Amino acid sequence: MGEILNYGIIGCGMMGREHIQNIALLPEARVAAIYEPDEIMAAKAKSMAPNARLHATLAELLEDQSLDCLLIASPNHMHIAQMQEIAARRPLPLLIEKPLFTDVGDAGRIEELQEGYKAPVWVAMEYRYMPPVAKLIEEAQTATGGIKMLTIREHRFPFLQKVGNWNRFNRFSGGTLVEKCCHFFDLMRLILQDEPVRVMASAGQEVNHLAEDYDGEVPDI
Repeated sequence: MGEILNYGIIGCGMMGREHIQNIALLPEARVAAIYEPDEIMAAKAKSMAPNARLHATLAELLEDQSLDCLLIASPNHMHIAQMQEIAARRPLPLLIEKPLFTDVGDAGRIEELQEGYKAPVWVAMEYRYMPPVAKLIEEAQTATGGIKMLTIREHRFPFLQKVGNWNRFNRFSGGTLVEKCCHFFDLMRLILQDEPVRVMASAGQEVNHLAEDYDGEVPDI
């Protein structure tokens, strides 16, 4: 590795391009290569990182010898297969957007990667780094005299539109608990400095995208 850390970006939709912006703020890092199969998204990414090389496949990107590390920001359901391909071809240090996988049946595939992947793997959980949240975490214990109960509630706009509308369907996103609420589970563990011992859940679909239609299919999130 030279003086500049060279990133390879896998997936350059909204989150991938946000990572490109953040990497551009680091004086000792740059985006050296991009794999993005959607032509429109690839063009947008190239405009943000004009010196980066565009690759047609993940395998081709992994052959780029300039790379020091990788960043996965592809749709959720693609993560596990891409991690396995990286592990088999070139296991570089890896930053991956949550979640690692969307189907509980893939837990064994993650265990295999955990045992065999020799480079560091960091799962991106961004909420803990947001300035207001970071300040809350910093002051939480002293301001409260010790936290005994923690409730997190978010008021937000509907889910954004993603490439191919993958985030409208549970089979691609993993469902709202995986796609969105994982941030809150991470914050609860971090703020309380503890692990859950029991879990109870209740849910509804009053907030929904049932009025939408994609190739004759109605979203189920």
